[in-house]
Amino acid sequence: MQRPQHKFRVADRHVVWNWTTIILAVHAIIFLTLVGLAVGYPGASEWISAAVQSEFVNAQPPAAAPTQIAHPAEPIQTVSSN
Repeated sequence: MQRPQHKFRVADRHVVWNWTTIILAVHAIIFLTLVGLAVGYPGASEWISAAVQSEFVNAQPPAAAPTQIAHPAEPIQTVSSN
């Protein structure tokens, strides 16, 4: 008899937990490295500023097009059931 697919074995849960822990640890190391670089090296703030400005070169919001309300070409006729 097979076990239901939605129930994990204990070992399966540990594998998922280990991968989650590894991914979070890698992101934390990258984040702490960037924060340390920004705080410890004064030129890093200029690099960060230049990188952000290059990402948003034309960040001006687009001009709003004039609103034009559509009018039907012919009058609408309704049919009553009386």
